Amino acid sequence: MNNMEKFSSFEKKTKSKDPKSDDLDKNRNLLVKNISKKDQRFSPKIKNFEKFTLFFRLKGLIYLLKQDKKFKLLRFFIKKPIYHSFNLIKSYIQKKPYINEEEDLYLFNLKSFKDFKNHLSNKNTLLVLGFSYCMKPKLCPEKRFSPDCRHDPNHPVCSTCFIGKCINSMPKEDIFLVIPDVYYISENLIQIKKSHPNREILFVIMTCNLSIHMSADNANMIKMKGLSIEISGRICVNNKTFLLAEKGIKPGVTCLSYKNEDVVFKILNIRPSLF
Repeated sequence: MNNMEKFSSFEKKTKSKDPKSDDLDKNRNLLVKNISKKDQRFSPKIKNFEKFTLFFRLKGLIYLLKQDKKFKLLRFFIKKPIYHSFNLIKSYIQKKPYINEEEDLYLFNLKSFKDFKNHLSNKNTLLVLGFSYCMKPKLCPEKRFSPDCRHDPNHPVCSTCFIGKCINSMPKEDIFLVIPDVYYISENLIQIKKSHPNREILFVIMTCNLSIHMSADNANMIKMKGLSIEISGRICVNNKTFLLAEKGIKPGVTCLSYKNEDVVFKILNIRPSLF
């Protein structure tokens, strides 16, 4: 069973009379229509050079702590030191700290895609949709290395941008993030969790394979449920390119495969019907 079949139940939602769902279909059609064949995909998928060993994962934690200049993450950790330490050690002893039922799709603290869909369909769930800044087009009006996004449907660049189309299709009850660095997403997920104690947080984050493995154990430490979707194109392939990208030095553009774009649109299709 492939990921299209796993998300097949979402297709039924598109046939509803919900205006938001209709807008989403239009957005998806416009997005495909406005991208020329030459620019449909910027480059073939690049393989990572890094080996995702336990040492690499520990380096990811150390790097994150070094970025924690105001000790926000550390203060969050020491509020429940035994709980967080147990979860972190449990994650480290696992060969794979996620469930990878389908290529490019990584589930965290969920049993299966069916479990993911059940949480997604719950009105009490708060969906956090995260995009890597390198997915922004080169002519982005808010600059690429920035968490800002204008998502103006009347702007010539925004009107063809995948990120803008997705944001404009989200219900206002959910949250979007454009991620300039790994610390930003960790800090914001923790803040969102603290600000919504009675809501269950479900993240869907689009990022490179290297960042997924670097942050996997941290997601398990705080028991955050969600889905990471691997991007393609000019991704970070080793520690050197990652550190450059963290400083905004990343001229290449990344993107999702068509099948994973469909996964995101199916996820977005189900949310407006809940509100």
